[in-house]
Amino acid sequence: MKSEDIRRIMVLQAIEQSDETRSLLSDSDYREAASNAGAPLPEKVGTGEENVFLSRRAETLLIRLTSRFPEAGKWANPMPSKHRLGLFALGLFVLAAVAGFLTNELGPEKRINILSFPLLGIMLWSLVVYLREIALLLRKKPSLREGGKMAALVDLLQPSLPHGPAPDSTERTTLEGARGIFEKRWRTLNAPAIGARLKSILHTTAMVLAAAAIAGMYVKGLANEYRAVWESTFFADSAQLRPFLNLILGPASALTGEAIPSVEALDKIHWQANEFEMAGENAARWIHWYAITIALFVMIPRALLGFFWRVKASRLEHTLPFREVSPDYYDHLLAVSTGSSLTVSLVPYPVSPSDGARRQILRALEEHFEKPIEVNWMAAVSFGEEEEPVPGLEGEVIPLFELSSTPEKETHLTLYQTLSNQSENPVRFALLETTSFDRKMLSLPDAGERQEARKKAWENLFATVNVAFLMTTTSNPSEATSTP
Repeated sequence: MKSEDIRRIMVLQAIEQSDETRSLLSDSDYREAASNAGAPLPEKVGTGEENVFLSRRAETLLIRLTSRFPEAGKWANPMPSKHRLGLFALGLFVLAAVAGFLTNELGPEKRINILSFPLLGIMLWSLVVYLREIALLLRKKPSLREGGKMAALVDLLQPSLPHGPAPDSTERTTLEGARGIFEKRWRTLNAPAIGARLKSILHTTAMVLAAAAIAGMYVKGLANEYRAVWESTFFADSAQLRPFLNLILGPASALTGEAIPSVEALDKIHWQANEFEMAGENAARWIHWYAITIALFVMIPRALLGFFWRVKASRLEHTLPFREVSPDYYDHLLAVSTGSSLTVSLVPYPVSPSDGARRQILRALEEHFEKPIEVNWMAAVSFGEEEEPVPGLEGEVIPLFELSSTPEKETHLTLYQTLSNQSENPVRFALLETTSFDRKMLSLPDAGERQEARKKAWENLFATVNVAFLMTTTSNPSEATSTP
């Protein structure tokens, strides 16, 4: 799955979870987008088909959102550029090329010690890096973001989101809140992919550094003659030295077809203190051997590691585990879209819940039934219309009452009987919204006892019809209900 598609899905997720009142996108927007994306989905649908549905749905809704709020929502649709990462890589490559080329690997005295080639340092450092890479690869879940300098660099290279204008309305405030939620989630989820790209860049930089150092060495050798000698604290004679040279330069020697000098030949270039000036030998073949050795053990491995981490970064970008972020959101969305959710027709009487209260009620129903719920909100039934048919009932029919209302046979029980006669299924539940009652009783010391007494009165009224009462409240009592 493309990272652009994953990003759109997560942007919409943050917006939906922030916009509980549906002030940005309406229920009809969501229904139309789901239908255009292919809903209802088959009951047995693969993950790939589900992801395509989520992507198409998100694309439709985000286009609609940004057309309504072009300035505040400009962060939502386009994929942010990776210019930070690109500029960082370009800067490193240029710096490595210049530093490598200008480094005087052959020394200023036109005499080089074949045992103190600075390129040996590059080889030893690369060996340490290779061992670390192997350790990372052998780990079950290698982490590229465990804190420290690497984590700070990964965070710095993450693409940033454009800020909209200062919030001056509920919609813009909601969008800005969604932007913050999404950015935090995206940066965390995308960090391993950025880390893999960073490792690819660093390996490529090391390759460029080594290549530039070799190029600089050859350019300097064109205008100057360098002589090769050797001296050492630990190798007392050429017989001890030759096995070491075969170990280090043997592969390069085999490729050129020229053997490492014999013990006698090495004796002739052995520089010893307090002796006459020694001319040594022309250093051309030693330069060739070290250049080939660096190519074999630094440039090629680094190029392969850079390629590997680049491929890994691409794979990570296409397999971001976005559905692990609030999995309940995706379970509910896909359950509704495949028809595997429980359809509930809620009939408010006599007041209609606000958008915020409806979200709370949905959560309470899903917690009770332990499965995703698709709610059909019926128009609120007014006083005096208890015996009038309610059009559009389907699935589980549940009347919604306020706990603060006095339960009456002529109104509440009559509405229940009307719904029972009209519904194909038995009306098994009634929902009691407690916010208004709780607000009135908030300051009373016996509030809990009063609530239990009121609930008991409701149960007594419906004792003969076998109805179970579900209780729900909103997090903001002042917005629990609104008059239709």
